[in-house]
Amino acid sequence: EAVDVAVLEGLRSMRLRKRPISAPKEDEVQLQINCVGICGSDMAYWSKGMAGGFVPLDFSEEGLNQGYCGQMGHECSGTVRAVGTKVSHLQPGDRVAMEPGVPCSDCKLCRNGRYNLCPRMRFIGSAVNRIPGALCRKFNHKASYCYKLPPNVSLQEGAMLEPLCVSLQGVTRAKVGCGHHVFVSGAGPIGLMTAMCAKAAGAATVTITDMVESKLEKAKEIGADFTLKADTPNLHEALEAFIGEKFDMSFECCGVPAALNSCIEVTIPGGTVCVVANMPKQVPLNLQVACRHEVDIIGVYRYCNLYPRALAMVASGKINLKPLISKTFQLEEVQNAFEHFASGEPIKVLIQPNPPEQMV
Repeated sequence: EAVDVAVLEGLRSMRLRKRPISAPKEDEVQLQINCVGICGSDMAYWSKGMAGGFVPLDFSEEGLNQGYCGQMGHECSGTVRAVGTKVSHLQPGDRVAMEPGVPCSDCKLCRNGRYNLCPRMRFIGSAVNRIPGALCRKFNHKASYCYKLPPNVSLQEGAMLEPLCVSLQGVTRAKVGCGHHVFVSGAGPIGLMTAMCAKAAGAATVTITDMVESKLEKAKEIGADFTLKADTPNLHEALEAFIGEKFDMSFECCGVPAALNSCIEVTIPGGTVCVVANMPKQVPLNLQVACRHEVDIIGVYRYCNLYPRALAMVASGKINLKPLISKTFQLEEVQNAFEHFASGEPIKVLIQPNPPEQMV
């Protein structure tokens, strides 16, 4: 059987191709892919031809037929159409969210419970991990990394669990709790979801900055207490004026080195700065301030053991992802979808290879 697959054939150039799909292996399910979100890393592939911030993509025909094969898509949900012989917890017709990373489960990091750092990770849609993604009509995925959606969670929300887990990983690693004052730099999808997770964790206030006014308006809509344009004069003083002191935790979610230094400057001595966004390989850092104030700088790489928690937060109503959906496109409109996302205004753009049976 051959299915439609969206392939990145060159810079800013997406096109549908036919590619074969086999029956699912014994521990896999075959999914009809319903929703795929465009991630910031996908946009870097499309607009810059770079993976992971520093790995150039190979757009030759040979390159498009090996490794990740020009096939993006890791924020995914779908409907089970076939199951492998050893799969018992899912059946055809089940709607699921896909956790895109499948670790080896055998290395030291996996055994220590940090499988997101597995050196043999098979992360779909990743040119770094050399695994094709699910921006296509049908896709086979390991069944134990597919999570059944309850009736009150849509397929669109199911696809958005992936970026939600990134934010939840940051908030969990930074140990946000009741009464904390939190600063978030960047009001894109990850920044907004980080704000949501911080509030759900009990943060007293969340303050967020961005360069785009419409994104700051969205931040207010989803519960941010204070918002500010990132180019405000005397930014650090203006931020601290909101709460009368520095912040307990700061989250860098826009990938701008200057913003990382701002996070260090506005974090209370003894506090934590969490770098969630992808950064350039080398950045100038005001390390002396961080060291002198004993500010802990921690990183986030994907997530670990968080899909069930993220799903529970959405199903219970603690997190509402629906306001973040800006626009949906069909698979045939994949090029238009990326061009729309590149405008900088949308929050979350979804592509529907097969229109979901349950709409938000």
